[in-house]
Amino acid sequence: MQALISIIIPTYNRAHLIKETLDSILEQTYKNWECIVVDDGSTDTSDAVLDAYVKQDSRFRKFKRPNNKPKGANACRNIGLEQAQGDFVVFFDSDDLMTPNHLEIKHAGIKTNHCDFVITRTKYFNADNSIIDKYYAFDKHKITPHNYIVQKINWLTYDILVKTSLAKEIRFNENLQSGQEYNYFSKLTLLSTNAIFIDEVVTLRRYHDTSIRSQLKTKRDLNERYFRVFWFTYLDIKKAADKKTRLFLLRACLKLTCKEQQILVKEKSLFYLYVIRELGVRGLFLGIMLLSYRVFGRGYIFRKQLFKAFYELP
Repeated sequence: MQALISIIIPTYNRAHLIKETLDSILEQTYKNWECIVVDDGSTDTSDAVLDAYVKQDSRFRKFKRPNNKPKGANACRNIGLEQAQGDFVVFFDSDDLMTPNHLEIKHAGIKTNHCDFVITRTKYFNADNSIIDKYYAFDKHKITPHNYIVQKINWLTYDILVKTSLAKEIRFNENLQSGQEYNYFSKLTLLSTNAIFIDEVVTLRRYHDTSIRSQLKTKRDLNERYFRVFWFTYLDIKKAADKKTRLFLLRACLKLTCKEQQILVKEKSLFYLYVIRELGVRGLFLGIMLLSYRVFGRGYIFRKQLFKAFYELP
């Protein structure tokens, strides 16, 4: 009997698009799947659309994000993981399309190679692919936690098929509104790098102008979003990652705080303390400077010295 594959899809006000997505799932050559759609509080006709698919095919399952869960795709994916009954998990979006052999290609790859997850390709079907094609640099770099976290290699949320037992060991960080796949896969690679890349396009991505990133109004907003991704990823993996990888994440955060002094209003002291701890002996001197900075407000001198000391590390 074929292994059961759980497809997890968060959705919000996509009644006009999700039909194409669900139809592409119905057309899969691999038949033993369940599709878990988690609604994030849609106000359009999504509920009726999903009910129709559930009624048509029992392999579709519909859930709603409860009010005690934070709004966003991360919470919805975590709910989907809790409900998943399959042997493997595929994360997907409610506006993209699967090629008919999407599940078949992925399952054959993971079964043949006895690995924990497989990675495939995605292409836009309505936009240029010159940037996205650069993600899949597996011919140049191995699949390691460091290579993924520093982005020598990259892949998209819907590119993988992963063992459910492994997928459920971690969660999507519900503090993040963007960059959630980077955070999740950083944690995944620290659990396992028993993975292969299959050089085939099995996902067709839809480009549109309503993404979170495109709605950001200022460069400061974008820098703050990037900071949060690196910062929360550091907090999530600091016990498991090696020092070289931890330094990369903190350097990225530090560079962004130098660009935008208003970042870290709530977490500034905690962030600086982690940076100082990574510096070791040199951190003692800078710790004194931090206390002076907090008392006398000499932020520029402290940040300059911290930046210099931190970037001298290997």
